[in-house]
Parts: sequence; structure tokens; C-alpha cells
Amino acid sequence: MKARKAGEKEYKAKAAAGEYPFLPALDDILPDCATMAQKALGVMEIPVEMIAGTKTRARQNSFAPNFMPLLEPKSEFGRKWDSLYNAQLREGFNDPIKVYEYLHRFYVQEGNKRVSVSRYLDMPAISASVTRIMPKKEVLDMHPEYAEFLKFYDVTHIYSIEFSWAGAFAELAELLGRDLEKTWPEEEAKALKTAYWSFSEAYRGLQLKGADLPAGDAFMVYMRIYIRDAMSRHSEKVVQKRILEIQKELLTEQSSDRVALIEAEEALAAGKPITKTGIAISKVISTLAYSPKHPLKVAFIHDKTSENNNWTADHEKGRLRLENAYGGTVVTKCWDGRESSADFETAVKEAADWGAEVVFTTASRHINDTLRAAIEYKDIKFLNCSVNQVRHAVRTYYAKIYEAKFLAGMIAGVYSAADGTHKIGYRSDFPIFGTIAAINAFAIGAAMTDPSAKVYLEWSEKEGGSNWWWSMVDRGINVISAVDSAHNTDGSSAFGLCYVERVDDGSGNDLSHSCRITNLAAPICKWGKLYEIIVKTILEGTYNAGSMDIKDRATNYWWGMISGVVDIELSDELPLYTRQLVKALRSDIIHGSFNPFDGELRSQEGVVRKQGDRGLSSLEIIEMDWLCENIVGEIPVIDTFTEEAKDTVKVSGIEKSKAAPGGNRK
Repeated sequence: MKARKAGEKEYKAKAAAGEYPFLPALDDILPDCATMAQKALGVMEIPVEMIAGTKTRARQNSFAPNFMPLLEPKSEFGRKWDSLYNAQLREGFNDPIKVYEYLHRFYVQEGNKRVSVSRYLDMPAISASVTRIMPKKEVLDMHPEYAEFLKFYDVTHIYSIEFSWAGAFAELAELLGRDLEKTWPEEEAKALKTAYWSFSEAYRGLQLKGADLPAGDAFMVYMRIYIRDAMSRHSEKVVQKRILEIQKELLTEQSSDRVALIEAEEALAAGKPITKTGIAISKVISTLAYSPKHPLKVAFIHDKTSENNNWTADHEKGRLRLENAYGGTVVTKCWDGRESSADFETAVKEAADWGAEVVFTTASRHINDTLRAAIEYKDIKFLNCSVNQVRHAVRTYYAKIYEAKFLAGMIAGVYSAADGTHKIGYRSDFPIFGTIAAINAFAIGAAMTDPSAKVYLEWSEKEGGSNWWWSMVDRGINVISAVDSAHNTDGSSAFGLCYVERVDDGSGNDLSHSCRITNLAAPICKWGKLYEIIVKTILEGTYNAGSMDIKDRATNYWWGMISGVVDIELSDELPLYTRQLVKALRSDIIHGSFNPFDGELRSQEGVVRKQGDRGLSSLEIIEMDWLCENIVGEIPVIDTFTEEAKDTVKVSGIEKSKAAPGGNRK
């Protein structure tokens, strides 16, 4: 009678909402399921909560959508239900039910009443003989997360874990040092299944206010943070305590608008106003307790060293600028060469022991390591150099380098038109958030000054990609966008935008005297300026003020020319009127009256945005996954990159880059 009341309540609620008030039938969902490919998986325990309906229409009217009975308790149906209920309490069900699985949901062929009893008793699992109905290719293309689950199931035989987005199973496997190609050891698969069950029970038991994140997605957040011992057996109390510690991360993960992009105007709303020449950094520190006798200690953690990495060298230059800006009120210290998670954790502990109140981590691939540190060291402010990352406890920061790249592209077009080749080379490292925007902005700038220009794209971090320079020169490309950093670790003076002439007599000025190189312009990120701005808000007590303290959203700083973080340096070699044109467009970008992505946009596949359409949002620019029509090249997938580069692409890569060859992750 209690079960029937629960069924009637569900029935009335569905009917009132205009929804179907009975169990769904697979035969209605898939009228041609009898002719579709099927695969017998054998007998196993399946999650009761994943049983969505019945196979045929015969029994669907006997149950509400929650599997609670609708027929009279004194009917034959009611007596059988009652008998099964008592049998389950005494000895459990002896025979497995029979189900069909389709798109990670089960539909009962035999055993509907046993499922109903199991639901009523809140049983987590039930024994079942499972037959999978294989979706057609077009259906799998529409459900890439299920296509990935099929790979996960093949190597683990785990049904209970489900994610709402593609890429999660691959990330989970990577966290555990596995992949989706080789069968996992049975004990490890069992440990994962147990860990998930333990987490899901604790998560549902808490009933967190405002938390609607599916258990699988919440488990992924949990694993990112507690991966070191998440597979160990913990009491429900311990797991719930951990879940409460990361509650803000869970709320951020489920938010439909998860990332707050703080651009220059918003970032300094509580501080100094933005002027037409940029943002002036005040030397006057507020009345907070910081002084040369009690300085703010700021730590920097790099994965590489300045000697072997341009990126690290540029951030180290920024660190030194930050320390010099405040007359001893800010002191800094760096830990470099911390590539592994273990070395990173050691650096964080040493920084905390040193007294650091702020920690900048400059490698995007360390975002999860930074998150774990932020959860552990709650009194320290952690920031990671990346963008479009959903981490509440870690703020991220990045530069709108595409603004300077557009101007460099204009200069490149002038020179490619002048030499008559209409060829321009562009070197990039890997396709992470923001990188494609920089490439496209460069190509748009080139087309403005040379409508016939073609931009030849090479990726230096692909397997075999280190030969990118000679690949361009051998094709007769004279105008090349090379490494952006002037601190070029290969000893070459080829950085920024260059004009290259190949010489065979050894009279060249670089690259083994085989090329005569003229540097034309250099797009630059002034990381020191960015660090000054952020630290200034901490010194003045406005770090958490106003729009910067955004509930249930991740805070990502994304600054460009208007803030002075991005700029372009021009060579004296540039013709006068080219220089004037670049300066005029630079001024328009700073004033906000021009954006390279305004107007019609055309990709290699056709028109992306028509003239008169709304402009691209900041997020659309960051997540851009197409190349302009005048670019010769492609966005490579992750498997084509070096092992080291894969770590960065996995964390910050755009969706196309993270797809397997031939796959579809859109």
C-alpha cells in the first residue's frame, strides 16, 4: 500500500506536468530495436537507479515512472509483489532479471516487479542478464560521452559510473595511470567501483543545498582533488567531510555559467580607473599590515627552468618586475623545474613554510595540482596561468595575445605582398584555449594588407615538429611568425615576426649562418604588469571586492592591451606608413573601438559569422575551434603531439585537439 501511494503520487505529478505517467517502453523509444545489432554481456550486478523502464508495452501501465506499483494491493499483481518483497527480505532474489541496455540505461524484459521491490527498498544494485543494443553510428556521434563509456566498460566492466560530458572517462583513466585501450587489473577495477559507490552514497546522503550535480560528475571533481588516496577505503564520515570541503567546487562545476571572465574594466572596478594609456600601478600601499618590515610574500612555481624554457624565462622576468615595483613591500621567491606532481607538492609545502600568502603557478598543466594545494592550504591565495578553467578555489589568468598577433599579421601581409610570394609562416606550440584565436587574428591581419596572403601553420610540439623552421624556409617562405619570446632558448635571434632570406655562403646572421634574419615586430605579454595589478588588489584589500568575488563561478582574469599586459614592439626596420597604420589600429584596440573578430568571419569550411551578426563573445574567442580560410594547415589531435605536450593539451586543449583521430567531440 505504501509503494502504491508512492506510485500514485508520481503518476499524478507526471500527469499534471503533461508528461507520460507510466514506465517508458524501449519498444516505443526504438521501434526497430529487434533489427539492431545486439551484444550479450552476461550476468552482472547493475545499478537499480539506471533501470529506466520496461522492454515491451505489456507491463508499462502497471507502474509509475519511478517503478512504484499502480495496481490494487489485493489483485494478483499485488499478491505477487508482496510475495517478492517478503522473499527479498528473507533470502534475496535467486534469479537474475533480464534487461536490455541502450545508451547507459536498462529496460526490463523479465523482472519488473523485482525491480519495483528493489526500488522500494532502496537497493543499490540487482543481478541481471544484460543484452546491449548497439546504437547506430549517427547516434553515437550525437552521444560522444556514451561512445567513450563503451571503451571504459570494455576495459573495466563497470556500469555504475556515468559522466555527462565526453572526455571524462579518459581523464579518470589518466588520473589512475590507466587508459581506455588496455584491460585494467581486476582488483583495480573493483577498487574504483567501490570508491565510486562509497562516494555516491556519501554525496547523496549529504543532500547539499543547491547541489544538483550528477553523482558521476561530482565524483570526477572529488577524484581530481583527492586522487592520492581516493581509492583507499574511507568511512562515510571521512568522505562526507571531504565533500563538504570541496562544496564550492561542486557548485561551480554544475553552474551553467561556470567561468567569470574578468576583463580589464571589471578587474579594477575596485581600484584605480583605466586610462587611455593603460592602468597606472600605484606605488602607494593601503593601510594594511604590509611594509618592508612585514612584506607580502609571493611564491612562483614553474614546471621548467629559465635556462631551458622561454615561457618560464618570461614569467621570471615578470616576477622580478613585481618585486621591484613595491619598494620592499612585496618579496618573491621561485621554485622552478617542478614538473612532477610530487615535486610540485614539495614546492607548495616549502612555499607555505616560507610564509607565502600568494602562490602563482605558471604551467597550465599544473591546474589540478594547484587545486589540490588550494584545498589543503586554505589561507593561501592560489592562481594558475591558464584560462577557461572551472576551479573555484584557484583563480586563473591569461593574456589576450590575439590583439598583438593581429597587428603582427598586418605587418606580415605588407612584407608578403612586397616580396610577391604571398606566403607567411606561423609557428605555434599546441592548440590550447586562446591559441587558435591568436592564429586567426594573425591571419585576418595579414589578409587586410595582402588579400592574397596564405598563412602556413606549423606546430612545433607535434612529434617531429621541431623542424618547423626549415619546413617553412624550404618552401620559400620569407615572412615567419616565430617564437614570441626574445629569450629564445635555442640561441637564435629569430623571435616574433621575422623576414628571412636563405643564404648558402655562410654569411647569414643566424641559424648556423644559413639565414639572414630581420626582426620586424614582437607581440609580447608583460607578465610583470599583470602580476603588479593582481598583487595591488591584495595590498589594497580589494582582491575579493565587488565583481571579483563571484558566487559559484570560477574567476579567470583575461587581460589585453587596455591593461598594458599585451603589446607589440616594432622594429626600426618598418616603413614609416606601416608603423603609423599599426599604431592607429593599436590605439583603436586600446580604446575598444576595434576588434579583429568584428565583421564577417570565414573559416576553412565556410562562413562562420555574417556581416551584421552579433560579435563573438569573449568565451567564443577563447574556445575558437576553427581556422580562417587563408590558413594552410589544421588543428592537430592530441595523439600527434609529444608526450610532454599532451599533458598541457589534456588540461587546456580545445575540444577538437583532445579528440581521438577520426573522433567527434563537438
